[in-house]
Amino acid sequence: MKFTDSQYDELMSTYHTHQIENRALAQTRKDEVYEKIPRIKEIDQLLASSSIDAVRAKLKGQSDCTAEVKEKNHALIAEKADLLKTHGYDEDFLEPIYTCKMCKDTGRIGNDYCSCFKQASISLLYRQSTLDRVLELENFDTFDLTYYSDEPDGIHELTPHENMVKILNKTKTFIETFDKEGGNLLFYGETGLGKTFLSNCVAKALMDTQHTVLYQSSIHLFEDVLSDVLMKKNQNSNSKEIYRYLYNCDLLIIDDLGTEFTNNFVSSELYDILNTRMRDGKSTIISTNLSLKELNERYSVRITSRFISDYMAFQFYGSNVRLAKRKRASKTQ
Repeated sequence: MKFTDSQYDELMSTYHTHQIENRALAQTRKDEVYEKIPRIKEIDQLLASSSIDAVRAKLKGQSDCTAEVKEKNHALIAEKADLLKTHGYDEDFLEPIYTCKMCKDTGRIGNDYCSCFKQASISLLYRQSTLDRVLELENFDTFDLTYYSDEPDGIHELTPHENMVKILNKTKTFIETFDKEGGNLLFYGETGLGKTFLSNCVAKALMDTQHTVLYQSSIHLFEDVLSDVLMKKNQNSNSKEIYRYLYNCDLLIIDDLGTEFTNNFVSSELYDILNTRMRDGKSTIISTNLSLKELNERYSVRITSRFISDYMAFQFYGSNVRLAKRKRASKTQ
């Protein structure tokens, strides 16, 4: 699990906040109990002083009174628990408070990350991917193959349904072997056939296993983010962080390639992103409504050669799934 400095700082800031809030709550509870039950304050003071006295005696070489101290403290602790219970408090009311009792709000258990840290990191990755809300609806559990026809279309060897089953299986294999093999995917075909939906399925599956994913529409990436950073249009935006993340995230998704205004600047930056990520062993998913021929006509040879040699390309075809979903939804209303 690798994080940028800003990601790690954000995660640890959450733990620091928990520690401060829980200590404040514990102190409030202690103040309340001390006021209502003064004897408990006396007991806490006795427990603290007896332990210190025992350590001092041992350091001075005096007789070991550990057993005697333990017996005395045990009696004090029992009295304290009884007083709390008598006054309507739980026995652990004055114990330290932790949001996560397993790691005691440190994020780690020994040398390993605690499960709470792993979950917090997943939540962070969802937010930073810009997909947090979308992925609740678009994931492998909600991918519906019934929208793809079992009837041959007279053009392709496989029916739309058979083709989609094949793409799904290949995509799931891509996820299963991601850490060992990586790779890149190109989803192409007409609009409304599930390319973005499947990209989101991959994103969720990888983020659920703590991989970093960044989703960017082609228009936003080239006309906003890169223009902000490289053309210095808006130095106060978060575009610089996104720009760095473009090269470092485990998976980059560029959606709707071809909808941006294409010029030399776009072609140059697109090649730099693809080439740098390939060089560094980072994976990329490209989705586009353009055909392979149209991609070749629109972008430079060095870009399309990347798609041909370094990407697994999958063609989506069939009826417009997006429209079919709308029609089905309107009938159920």
